[in-house]
Amino acid sequence: MKFTHYVNSNVSIVALEGNLLGEADSQPTLEFIKNQIAEGHKNFVLNLTHLKYVNSTGLSVLLTTLSKSRNAGGDLVLVNIPEQLRQLLQITKLIEVFVECASDEEGIDKLS
Repeated sequence: MKFTHYVNSNVSIVALEGNLLGEADSQPTLEFIKNQIAEGHKNFVLNLTHLKYVNSTGLSVLLTTLSKSRNAGGDLVLVNIPEQLRQLLQITKLIEVFVECASDEEGIDKLS
């Protein structure tokens, strides 16, 4: 899995690409989130447009990011949730836990 990021209005926008399946995929992402929070960026927009597949480990990355950001006084917004992940979130009833926006810009506005 790869990710790119940029910061806009003190919101860290992270675009995930590929599969979010195991520890090898999740560790770099979680380390990045931890470092961003340490640098004072506590609000995140995760753009999932190019995310192909997510399993329970990948789901835990989303939950950990949500938890860490909220514990730091921020929040998390998901953008362009793929159908496979949407179904997983609906089955687990976690769809109600996450905030969803249609675009990075809408997510930034919501968090600013």
